[in-house]
Amino acid sequence: MKQSTLTQCVESFFQELEISADQDTCSKRDYLAQSIYEFLHGESKDSAFHVYEIFFGTYRIMLKGAKNPFIDLLDTLRSYEERAATLIEKQRDHFVHSVNVFILGLAFYAANKPYRDAFSGAVMDDMKYPENFPTAREEFLFRWGLAALFHDVGYPVEIISNQLVRFLKFVTDADHDSTLGDVKVHLEFDNFRRFNSVAEVVPKKEFIKNFYKEDDSSVYVDLLQPIDLLAQRIHQTTGIPMNTIKNKLDLYHAEMARKGFVDHGYYSAIIVLKWYGYLIQTTEEEPLRFYHAIVDSACAILLHNYYDKTLIDSFGLQPLTAKQNPIAYLLMFCDEMQDWNRAAYGVLEKYRTQITSANIEINDHRFGISYYAAKGIIPCQFVENKKKLFSRILDISGVFSEGLDIDCIALEEIFIEAQSDSAVPRPLLENMERLARAIHEDYISTQKQRNAPIFVAEDFDQLEPSTRYSNLRQAMNIDNKLRKLGYVLVSAAAPETAIETLEDDVVERYAILEHEDWMRGKERYGWTSSPVRNDSLKQHDCLVPWAELPREQRQKDIDTAENLIKLANIAGMKIVRMPSYE
Repeated sequence: MKQSTLTQCVESFFQELEISADQDTCSKRDYLAQSIYEFLHGESKDSAFHVYEIFFGTYRIMLKGAKNPFIDLLDTLRSYEERAATLIEKQRDHFVHSVNVFILGLAFYAANKPYRDAFSGAVMDDMKYPENFPTAREEFLFRWGLAALFHDVGYPVEIISNQLVRFLKFVTDADHDSTLGDVKVHLEFDNFRRFNSVAEVVPKKEFIKNFYKEDDSSVYVDLLQPIDLLAQRIHQTTGIPMNTIKNKLDLYHAEMARKGFVDHGYYSAIIVLKWYGYLIQTTEEEPLRFYHAIVDSACAILLHNYYDKTLIDSFGLQPLTAKQNPIAYLLMFCDEMQDWNRAAYGVLEKYRTQITSANIEINDHRFGISYYAAKGIIPCQFVENKKKLFSRILDISGVFSEGLDIDCIALEEIFIEAQSDSAVPRPLLENMERLARAIHEDYISTQKQRNAPIFVAEDFDQLEPSTRYSNLRQAMNIDNKLRKLGYVLVSAAAPETAIETLEDDVVERYAILEHEDWMRGKERYGWTSSPVRNDSLKQHDCLVPWAELPREQRQKDIDTAENLIKLANIAGMKIVRMPSYE
């Protein structure tokens, strides 16, 4: 079975591509291909920008001689998220990310025949779509390029919302009074119709007439309103009744305001339809190009978050198939799979392990990817969460009969230790003893729940001195380990705001530190590693590196990490961020 790497797949895509615009003297196909090869050789914002420029220069829908407004919009995203996102906690690059998503989709198309067949079957019908490009490959390139390169263009709206949330939390928490709860922040629009509308340049009746005849559902929508067009396309994709999904989308911006979140894909999709709808009328392009290809791409942009976050649970939908909506399927897949080389801008993201590269192999039956981090720890939940998400949102077996193969590799497992300019007082010994008792009691309770063997006394005071001290040392070292990860233990009465949960990667990094600390303690008392545990000989089967530790044994340390907040509360303490993390 032949496997193809990402670069090989991209080369294959362009070898068989013919671009209609290449009837001119220059080869836009070669320009686009070379810009992508340059990007793959050294991913950067500059090389990404060249890909944007050449793609949107190739498929210009604009007044002759005018500058390209889409490039200006993307350039705004490029600078805005880097400068503004430092004021929020979780924010990663989207400018370079979108180009990586675009390239991954090209490779997917080139290497996987079931997907190519699904795309051609859904889109390449000369009778239904006479305005399409002559070949399926170029039609795919156009639709996919719009969806992939524009899918995050509405992100500044989400950044603004997150900035407001964090700023108001900062100023309201200054009095350390949490009795009234958190301040809720949301975006509200006056005259939202101005945003959700396509300007009427050509008389509306003339512009919409051919598309209006195609589908009976057109009688329920305004064909110059982006939300109506998106609702109609979702109806065609999923079978959700037209009026039902239209009402759902009409109220979506109000739902976001009420629940305090922003779906940037929603705004990105509206922007694409608003701008392209105007330009196609202005340049007298075929209206069906707008209603078929561009609406299809915009719908994919909306669905890349909306399908998982809203539609599945609201309407009991099954995982999306490639045949239902090939572009939406691919965008959901590639956007989630592309996790390498994403610059961290948010305050917390900068301290997380960053995936620097990936090795990808694709064929007609299987998709394999290995993520690499130069330094740090990639939590085991990373792979499990990815697989769980894909099984929820996409029918993978329809394009990869042998499924997905995902793994993570840290080339050097080290921690980026947090630094703080402020001296944070160490916890008192009496608090540490209470914490040691809580750790032991929690261990006994957990083992009983699992019907697992207990090798020590259940009463803390009846423990062997070395074991009792081991619990105390574990408690005392909690603060040391937390400090390495950007957190500290303080008294419950301290003014700082307690954290409510620890992120998955922090939990696993703490668990690894916990295991290493436990090993050092055992070795100090003369214990050695052995395949079989023998307490009388001080031999233990768990005295091995974390990577060699069985999953059920790892879980004990993960349990400890997940219980830190509860244990701290029992001991009259709380966990807060180090000053440098605020």
